[in-house]
Amino acid sequence: MNKATDLDVLIIGGGISGLATGWYLAQNGLKIQLWEQSERPGGKIQTDRYQGFQTERAASMIMNFKPEVDQFLHQTGMEQYRADRLLPSQSKRYLIHQGKLKSLPMTIGGLFFSSLWSTSGKFRLLAEPFIGRTNKTDETVSEFISRRLGREFLEKAMEPFISGTLASDPDNACARYVIPRLTALEQRFGSISAGIAVHKITGTRTARNPESFSFNEGMESLPRRLARLPAMGFKAAHRVTQLIRHSEEHWEVSAKCPDGEHSLTAKHVIISTPSFSAAEILKPVHAQLSSVLQAIDYAPLSVVHLGFERAGVHHPLDSSGFLVPRQEKMAINGNLWMSSIFARRAPENQLLLSSYLGGSRHPEDIQLSAQTSIERVLADIKPLLGINQAPIMTRVDKHQQALPLYSRDYPQKLTAIEQYLHTLPGLHLEANYIGGVSIRDRIVSAHQKAHTIIAQLNPKSSVIPNTLTADKPLIETIA
Repeated sequence: MNKATDLDVLIIGGGISGLATGWYLAQNGLKIQLWEQSERPGGKIQTDRYQGFQTERAASMIMNFKPEVDQFLHQTGMEQYRADRLLPSQSKRYLIHQGKLKSLPMTIGGLFFSSLWSTSGKFRLLAEPFIGRTNKTDETVSEFISRRLGREFLEKAMEPFISGTLASDPDNACARYVIPRLTALEQRFGSISAGIAVHKITGTRTARNPESFSFNEGMESLPRRLARLPAMGFKAAHRVTQLIRHSEEHWEVSAKCPDGEHSLTAKHVIISTPSFSAAEILKPVHAQLSSVLQAIDYAPLSVVHLGFERAGVHHPLDSSGFLVPRQEKMAINGNLWMSSIFARRAPENQLLLSSYLGGSRHPEDIQLSAQTSIERVLADIKPLLGINQAPIMTRVDKHQQALPLYSRDYPQKLTAIEQYLHTLPGLHLEANYIGGVSIRDRIVSAHQKAHTIIAQLNPKSSVIPNTLTADKPLIETIA
C-alpha cells in the first residue's frame, strides 16, 4: 500500500513559472502548495509607483502570439485588466544608425528599400532562398543569421534585438533555442523565405499577428492575482532547507518559515527557482544535476527609469523606443518609451523613459553606482531625443543575475539535465532557463508541464481540457 502524502504537488518558487504551473494543476483538482522564499509573489516581476510614475523592474509587457496565453488570461480573469498599446500595430520602430535615430521598416519590402542597408547588403538578403540548410545543431545566432541573411543584417537588425531584449550575445547564443522559429523554418522548408511564403499561401500560421500588452496596474498584477487564489496554496517567506527523496512514490520537503520549521510530503515536487537556487536545493540530492544547474550563466542588467516634463523633450516619441547595435559604441542597449506605449505610466504632460545597461554586452556596468548609471543613460539619450532639462524622477533597478543565457553549450547542458531528471521520479524543473525566458514562453511551458504531471498522477484522466473553440480555431504552427 502506498504511503499517504500531504500533497499531490509542491511547487518551490513563486515566479510566473511556478504560479502558472500551479494554476493549471489546481484547475484540475490537484492538491498543491506553492512555497516562495520572499515576502511576495512574482520573482523579478515587480511594479513600482513613485511620484505618479509606474515603472517595471523586469518585464514591461507580454509579446504574445500563442493561443495558450489567450486561454490563460481569459480563464484566470486577467483579460479584463489588460492594458493594450496606445500605438498602432504598424507604428515606427527605431534603430540607432551612425549615431542617429533611424526608422526601421517592419516589412520585407520596406527593409529592402530602406537606406539602412548597403547595395551589397540588399543583394545578400535576396540570396537567402538559395542558401542551403545546415546539419549543425550548435550554430550560434551570429553564425545562423550571417549564413542565411548576411553579416550586415546580423549587425544592424538581429544583434541589437538579441542584446537589447534578451541581454544575450549573438556570438555565443545557441540559435536553435534563442531564435527557434527562424531555425525551424530552415529545417522544414529549406529557407526562411520559403517558409514564410508557404505560410502565407496556405494560411498555416498563428491565427493572428503578435501583439504586446501589459495590465492597467502593471505586470505585477498577474502574479499577485494568481497567488491570491485559494486553491494555489501560496505560502510566502518559506525558504526550503531540505529536500529528501524517500522512495519513487514521494518526497519530503522542509522549509524555514515565520512560525518556525515546516515539513510535508508530496508525490511530485516542481522547482521553479533560478538555476543557481535550484542547484543549492538539489546539491544533497543529486550532485551532478546540481553542478550542471550551477553552470548556467546569467546576464546582469540595470534598468534606468527617467521621468521628464513633456515640454523638455523635443522628439515626438512616436514609437515604442529604440535599440542600439553594438558598433554604435553607446552605453545603453535600448530605450523604451513607456508612456508612449501604455496609458497611466506617467502623470499628465510628463514622460517615462526606461533604458537598459549591461547584459552580455557590458556585464561590468552592473557595478556602476545609480548616479553614474543615470549619467551614462542621459549622455546617450539627450542628444538623440532633444532633451533640454534634467529628469524630474529617477530610479535604477539592478539585477545581478537577470536573464539566463542559452549559450552555445546550452544543448549539452539541457541534455544532461533531462538525463539526470529521469533518475529522480516525481522531480521537475520549471523555470526560464528551460523553454524560453519570456512570460509567453513561461505560460506555454507551464501548461505543458502541468499536462505531464497530471498524466503521471492519473494516466486515465482527461488532462487539462482543450478550451479552443471549434468555431474559432487557433492553429499553432511556426509563424
